[in-house]
Amino acid sequence: MSRLFSLDPLFEYRLVDKNFPFDSPALRRRFSLENLFFFLSKKEDFVLLESGLPRSLEEDWKEIGWEMGTQVLKGDLLSGDLNLTEWGKMHVLSDDDLDFDTDSYEDSRYLNSKLNQFQWKEDAALSPLWARTIHSEETLIDFLNELDSPVVLKAAFGLAGRNQIIIEKQSQGWKLQQISKRLFSYPIIAEQWVGGDRFYDFSTLWDFLEDGPIYLGCTEMIVEKDGTFRGIRMGRGVEESLLPFLESSLRTIKTVFGLLEVKPTGPAAMDGFLYKIKDGLVQCQPFSEINFRYSMGRILYEIRKRRNLKDEESVLLFLPLVNLKKWSEWEWLAKLRKETEREIFFATPPRDGKGKLFQTVGLYFESKKDLDYDASATFHKVMEEWQNLF
Repeated sequence: MSRLFSLDPLFEYRLVDKNFPFDSPALRRRFSLENLFFFLSKKEDFVLLESGLPRSLEEDWKEIGWEMGTQVLKGDLLSGDLNLTEWGKMHVLSDDDLDFDTDSYEDSRYLNSKLNQFQWKEDAALSPLWARTIHSEETLIDFLNELDSPVVLKAAFGLAGRNQIIIEKQSQGWKLQQISKRLFSYPIIAEQWVGGDRFYDFSTLWDFLEDGPIYLGCTEMIVEKDGTFRGIRMGRGVEESLLPFLESSLRTIKTVFGLLEVKPTGPAAMDGFLYKIKDGLVQCQPFSEINFRYSMGRILYEIRKRRNLKDEESVLLFLPLVNLKKWSEWEWLAKLRKETEREIFFATPPRDGKGKLFQTVGLYFESKKDLDYDASATFHKVMEEWQNLF
């Protein structure tokens, strides 16, 4: 049966409030991400879009050899029997249209709530770091007045790095002005921040079946100092680096599954990180948060599966476009391809239908099996060429 793919780039914000106001230009500029589901689709499938796929990007993908589904614009009539695949579960297919489904929505809220995940950690002692819930501004001010170590404040729902506030000392109380914008409302989570001691972010990928989770693989997460997500890396080297910590990840995800009141089915990604403690010893936090939905790591996993990659390393970067003034993106990409001799392509469109740059552009590249299994040299070249644009 054919599938209908629907990637909602604002899924996390809809969990805050299904009627969340989405008229912000910054939020609208995230909609390039909806094109990522093309990489999961086959010829007989359909991909639901807010706006059409740019012809230049479609032709480039075809030249590379991708066979993808047909684009369908929101509001168009859907025909035939289709199976719905969403980024995060919130709808059902009914009468050839997407209908909001209250049960799916509430299940997604339950599973993805960081407040609930905090409680699972507490109940099963799953975190080596301390954390607590904060229910009001007064409680938060009292808490910060006694603060003697860095803390990160997290929203109940939101994106890692975007919907959090790092407070390293009492004099940074001015950051509380950001709470309504970045954390939305109370209660929030206050968690120990290991900052400079944190040196490796990763994610383990899972498929949940009725009887529990199945391990698919792991990714290195490319994260900036403030926690902003910038991309992912996957390959033999990443798997080998994380091998000593995968057993604790498996034990953790199975423990979580046993605690759940709502049993999930489908994809999930458990984000974790490594940090140093006394005498340089390495400590693992396997469960920072769990995203019970598709993830960027899962997209990269599916791209690798379609390209039949085993040991080779591949990277999916999300390069910021916000402060970029002028850019001839196809000339820039052609130069990269020529100088690196690697498979490189845009995974999302750089511009919208009006020619305006999106918030980010997805860029995929991989190592060559007959040359090396490491894409580090290509990564540094990409970042060098990117910095030269500013």
